[in-house]
Formats: sequence, C-alpha cells, structure tokens
Amino acid sequence: MLLVEDDPFARRLALSVLRDIGIGRIAVANDGHGALQTLFGGDTFDLVISDWNMPEMSGLNLLKKVRETWPALPFIMLTGNTTGDSVLTARDSGVNAYVVKPFAKRQLAAKIAAVLNLKAV
Repeated sequence: MLLVEDDPFARRLALSVLRDIGIGRIAVANDGHGALQTLFGGDTFDLVISDWNMPEMSGLNLLKKVRETWPALPFIMLTGNTTGDSVLTARDSGVNAYVVKPFAKRQLAAKIAAVLNLKAV
C-alpha cells in the first residue's frame, strides 16, 4: 500500500487507520513525485491513497500518471474539496473512491474495505 500525503496530521491519521485494519506494509510519499519514484521503484502495490492538494504535483495529476501505467491499481483520493466538479473530475480520471477530510477512522477504513473487497472493519 502506498500512502501519499504532505500533511503530517492527516498522514498520521491515515497510517493509524491502515495499521488498525491490519495493513502491515505501507510505503509513504510526501508528494506526487515521490509517489511516482516509489511506484516505479520495483515494488508491487495493491492500493494508493493520495491527498488531492499537494505541492509540485496534485493528487489528481498523480492519479492520471498512475492510470497510464497501472490502469487497474485501486486509488483512493483524500481531499477537503467537496464540490461536485471535483468529484466528477476525480471519477472521470479513474479514482476508485473519494474520502473528504477531515475524515473519521471508520470512514477511511470502510472505503479501503470497499475498494479492496475486504470485510468491513
């Protein structure tokens, strides 16, 4: 699993959720460029969770790059932007799920379970 989040608080919360639901191998990147380096580094990932608003490369641009090489890799977007246009843009770009910040642990856990077809925690 790859977590891409530039905000330390949101990153800690997401890591806590991931550990609570039993995900043991978690790579972390602070921005989209770091995420691409990690993805192209040779490891295999079963999920990307990314913030939308990050410096250098947005989560939306990261999603588009991921879809070019890994079209079936599950991708969850975290964002504080709840406008209808943003949701449609993310969906049209191939996002699997969308979680609005601030989020509760159970919200993120439910989205992860749904995307990965796991039993809800």
